[in-house]
Amino acid sequence: MEDDKDPQSPNETFHDTVEGEITNKNDQREPVETLIGTELKKKKRKALIELRTRLEDSIINYTLIGEKYKANEHLREIELWGVPLLPSRGLDRTDMILKKFLKAKDYNAQNAFEMIGKTIMWREDFNVDKVFDEMFGPDLDNIGYVEGKDKAGHPLCYQMYEAFKDKEILRYRLGTKESSDQFLRWRIRLMERCIQKLDFRPDGSDSVIQIIDVKNIPRQFLNEIFQGSKKYFSILQENYPGIIYRFVIVNVPMWFFAFYTLNMRLMTRKYKVMYVKPSAITETLLKFIEPEHLLAQYGGLGRIGGEFSPDDKVLEQKLKGYATENIEITTKEVGMTVYWDMTVTGSEVTYKEEFVPEDEGSYNVLIQKGKQIGRMTSNLFHVNEPGKILISFANPTAKSRKIFYRYKLKPFQPLYTLPIQD
Repeated sequence: MEDDKDPQSPNETFHDTVEGEITNKNDQREPVETLIGTELKKKKRKALIELRTRLEDSIINYTLIGEKYKANEHLREIELWGVPLLPSRGLDRTDMILKKFLKAKDYNAQNAFEMIGKTIMWREDFNVDKVFDEMFGPDLDNIGYVEGKDKAGHPLCYQMYEAFKDKEILRYRLGTKESSDQFLRWRIRLMERCIQKLDFRPDGSDSVIQIIDVKNIPRQFLNEIFQGSKKYFSILQENYPGIIYRFVIVNVPMWFFAFYTLNMRLMTRKYKVMYVKPSAITETLLKFIEPEHLLAQYGGLGRIGGEFSPDDKVLEQKLKGYATENIEITTKEVGMTVYWDMTVTGSEVTYKEEFVPEDEGSYNVLIQKGKQIGRMTSNLFHVNEPGKILISFANPTAKSRKIFYRYKLKPFQPLYTLPIQD
């Protein structure tokens, strides 16, 4: 998945609608560009060979790191992000790591070599390996998740800062240097958890997408947020080259975008950054994330725990304007429990869930009716006779919607048959 392109500047888009990133459809490549591309490939290959040689020699002779670090025995077999850095092992994953540092230094092997050494020493100084043993408190544990992946296989890393609308929590987390440093360590731990999802194989995943939710962040704490972000982005650029594929900042008010333009653009100039207003979140994110991988609060069917996982494929059905649509789940076998999740793009659609028995002499069972659906809803039903689950949707607007849903049937075990535990 390594991107060999060298754009002059990364894409930066503000999504106040659901339109995708702008591309130039009339872009025509001239023959001279083919020649330039060939020369660039030669430069990259030469730089990679030179970096391999430098790194091999320095690791074997123990000269990659400074003297004060040489007492650490674990640094004799140097690894980075779970990948051995000794080139003679012949691992494709090692080359994937080296290419990231080369790209960050414009394929200057010497500069990339020095950057690798500084990264190893920074990880020792920062005690990166110990962040997983630290306790940061439930307020932070509940705002950071690594869940799902996009259509290209990039893991999704969520940072949700709505809890910071409580000014006391924000002051507690960013009010002092000590608390700001702890919050920074928490963000690095989340970054490391994202990296654990990467395999660094040529046909695998080697970078992540960070989705940052800035909903309800108080404006009066922008300076503290800016200073904390400045340190964070500096660490990412110096010690995590090529790990971030894209930043997606959602629930962005216009004042935040204006603040970013004035204060933070230099920090993120090396990254692709997408800004999404609240009204465009679901449609925008579903352009590159399947609904089973997108968390429910953003319009998908993904969630932490529960009956379903991202491996459970989601089905899609179109709901035209001023129309109704039905979803049927056949339940021929008695003694089963039907579980289902569903969501609809938009928030005006109403729906009704009922069980329709096969026997015409039996009555329909109303499960749920008339509830307006805007985010994921889940339900279940115990089947006592053959029939079907019928879910009806009504769209009172002219705009077409999409219905996403999934279901599964599992044997039902009555409570009285469960073993009693002392």
